[in-house]
Amino acid sequence: MDKRWDPIELEILWSRLIHIADECWVTIRRTAFSHVIGEALDFGVEIFDGSGRSLVHAPKSMPVFNFCLPVTMRALLERFPPDTLKPGDVLITNDPWICAGHLPDIAIVTPVFRGTKLVGFVASVGNAADIGGTRDNISARELFEEGLQIPPMKLYRAGELVHEILEMIAANVRVPDVVLGDIHAQISANEVGADRLLAFMDEYGLDDVDDLAAEVQNRSEAAARRAIERLPDGEYTAETWTDGVGEPLRLPILVRVSGDTIEVDYAGAPPQLPVGGVNCTPVYTISHTMYALKCLLTPELPANAGCFRPYRVYVPEGSILGCTRPAPVALRTRTGWHLHELVFKALAPILPQKVQAGSGIAWLLPATGRDTRGQPFADHLFLGGGQGASYGHDGHSCLLFPTSAGNVSIEMFEERTPLLVECKEFIPDSGGAGEFRGGLGQRVAIRLARKAPEVVLGVFPEGFRASPPGLLGGKDGREIHVYFEPGKGQPPQRLTAGTLVELKALDQRLIVETTGGGGWGDPSKRDPSRIQEDLRQGFVRAPK
Repeated sequence: MDKRWDPIELEILWSRLIHIADECWVTIRRTAFSHVIGEALDFGVEIFDGSGRSLVHAPKSMPVFNFCLPVTMRALLERFPPDTLKPGDVLITNDPWICAGHLPDIAIVTPVFRGTKLVGFVASVGNAADIGGTRDNISARELFEEGLQIPPMKLYRAGELVHEILEMIAANVRVPDVVLGDIHAQISANEVGADRLLAFMDEYGLDDVDDLAAEVQNRSEAAARRAIERLPDGEYTAETWTDGVGEPLRLPILVRVSGDTIEVDYAGAPPQLPVGGVNCTPVYTISHTMYALKCLLTPELPANAGCFRPYRVYVPEGSILGCTRPAPVALRTRTGWHLHELVFKALAPILPQKVQAGSGIAWLLPATGRDTRGQPFADHLFLGGGQGASYGHDGHSCLLFPTSAGNVSIEMFEERTPLLVECKEFIPDSGGAGEFRGGLGQRVAIRLARKAPEVVLGVFPEGFRASPPGLLGGKDGREIHVYFEPGKGQPPQRLTAGTLVELKALDQRLIVETTGGGGWGDPSKRDPSRIQEDLRQGFVRAPK
């Protein structure tokens, strides 16, 4: 039965649920084995009501996971209807078409029972340190080459672990202890969330959270519709470019505002590519589109299912933004992380003071091989580019956007690999000029700290051809540059995306110069005091 919620009571209950999700998030961070989850924070946690509708997520969750997990939840419930679930069941999948768009992202979903009644779900998803498959992802021609596929399955049945699933995962990944450790961290965090949710219901005398969820979702939907109604009706278009594979690709967008709804149409997107892994599944494309819209219209509102009811996103089937199985998708960020540029650029004419110029696409640098003891390792170093500028704000330097991942600690990366990071510094003049300047990229030099049997670095960044675009008169950010120094007095070699670099000698180095962010507004209107401060800080150089 529906009840009328007192606004203060509702705020308290809603905040408590967010805190529960945050406690799950902290549990994963503290117990994860890998750097990509424990340090780069490439994971998310969400709580659902008894019908599988999104209720709250942890505030620090990876944004794209907050939008993918509801799709995962619906797909899992189609495979395992609620009336077939039992206390102690735990579900698992990494299917890119129902999860987060590529195989390393593993979702764990735990049903929550109060006695025999199903009252909710706690779900988490994390980027595994390794999922098997080829290290040369840009050469992959189909999903089967990219690693282990985990279809929707029960990892626990009525509280009993299905050991064979973990054995299968362990046999297919390079660092099984790390991957399984992260999976157990997710299972533990879900269990913490389930316990806290039941205690919360007992404390407030709730038989379920369905009425509470409906109230939260309906209010969120109403807030989103009010924000849309303030926009002028119309159709707004834009385009941007990606590096693609072999040649640049044009991505178009049409945003249609009508009353209290928004439709986004990617008609005209290029066909999916047969090689290279830069294809996006529909759920991934829709998730990044929703994220950009929410950033613009309701950034202050905690996300849940109601926030996204006013939006519709149309993705052409078989396109690079709506690829069909078994297209390769391992490097889907090289395409999907451009979508915020499209949304912001399209809506810039009506929201000029809220949009942001293009950001330097972050790069997850994989390091794999065998260390000095001959033991396998698989680790990652997140390398952020410059954030795009916006009205009133210069872009942050070396920021990971549109992801919310963190820059991995250099010390921890060096402790877990036989590598040494010789330098990590800002690149002057890399941010696009504008009334507000784009954030700077960074220069990072990596070499062997000690000889090891095998050390391979994967060079798969975005930004060689497609510089982060400026907005409303701002200039583009600087493109990416990657070099390999072979040592022994040999000249450096300039690399492009798709290179595997094997470091064999101590005087060999990989040098990465990430992209800078685009500028916002006419550079001639920049405040002179900001220019002087840029010169003083060394962010820009005085013209010769």
